[in-house]
Amino acid sequence: MVESMNSVSLKGRERPILRMLDFIQEKLGVWFYERRKKANETFHRVSIWAEEEMTKKMDLACKMFVFNLDSILFRINSEGIEFIVDLKKRTCDCLEFQLDELSCPDAIAAINKRYLQKSDYCSNWYSKEIWLKIYEGHVNTVGDQKSWNIPQNVQSEITKPPDVEILQGRRQKKRHIPVTESVPFKSTKCS
Repeated sequence: MVESMNSVSLKGRERPILRMLDFIQEKLGVWFYERRKKANETFHRVSIWAEEEMTKKMDLACKMFVFNLDSILFRINSEGIEFIVDLKKRTCDCLEFQLDELSCPDAIAAINKRYLQKSDYCSNWYSKEIWLKIYEGHVNTVGDQKSWNIPQNVQSEITKPPDVEILQGRRQKKRHIPVTESVPFKSTKCS
């Protein structure tokens, strides 16, 4: 979220502080509205991202051999590698099922063998209800300065700008990339 906000707020950073706050508020308001609308329109029980991830894993799951050990325990064979999936505990030997709390390809193969819903074996964090709760709030505007209700003790405070040494020259607009970060390399082809 922070990195995407940094790239979006480049235009707003050149404005005075109140205009910048209005710009950020407007952008967040649009994002919240769009995501809330998208969550309301989905017909899946889980978020669109979770559904897409499980669909990608479905291709791998179809190529696996599934053997029942009992009604909740399965042995999955994938290209000679075997994993044990426990649907009740929501575990798999590959550990992906436990870490992501989203069905791994092995778990999906076991779920398909029992003809169960894949979305029932995902964490609640991926559910449509949680997705809607995340974006249910509204981003309120700062409003016009004339409409602000400022307490008298705050209004009587005199705030001076900090003592800073003003550097000569034009201000830098882009940040310096540290050595620890990789610099995108563009190759050019000369004919």
